[in-house]
Amino acid sequence: MHDDIHHEAWRDRVTPELLDAVRQGNVPEVRRRLDDGLPANWQDAEGCSLIFLAAYHRQWAVVDSLLARGASVDLPDRRGWTPLFWAAFNGHADIVSFLIGRGASPDARNADGEWPLFWAVYKGHTSVVRHLLVGGARRNQLDAEGHDELWLAQTLGRQDIVAILEGSRARHTNRHVRKHPGGTI
Repeated sequence: MHDDIHHEAWRDRVTPELLDAVRQGNVPEVRRRLDDGLPANWQDAEGCSLIFLAAYHRQWAVVDSLLARGASVDLPDRRGWTPLFWAAFNGHADIVSFLIGRGASPDARNADGEWPLFWAVYKGHTSVVRHLLVGGARRNQLDAEGHDELWLAQTLGRQDIVAILEGSRARHTNRHVRKHPGGTI
């Protein structure tokens, strides 16, 4: 279910106190506001959702409360960035892991066709790359110029990430090779 709301209609209900409650992890206050009718997928004028704000401040209990009330973990802002995309871009491996664990799509693309794994490689966030791959991020997606994340890591000289991506590719390939008692087929 998607709450189609206009943020201005809720301006009087989304007070600085509510935003502070989200930032500070005040779950009872957030729940009270939701019980009073605030949509779980409320977004501000820039498209920043309550889940986005809670994830930014690492308020895991608030994120879980919002999800339990029907909020989308993949609700994008006006730029098309989901909370997971933002966390991957900024190198926050703990947030990436948490959000993937809550069902966030590791392959969500923004309006420019960018996706979290590509940006994590570009920015050199090795631990984020690992978390995205473990979380099921698809490999070998192409950008507008036809480049994938391995090409990007090689081009930028990010040897630690190249090793991770090549290791991931080898493990993926080996899963598809049938074993035969006399050897590999």
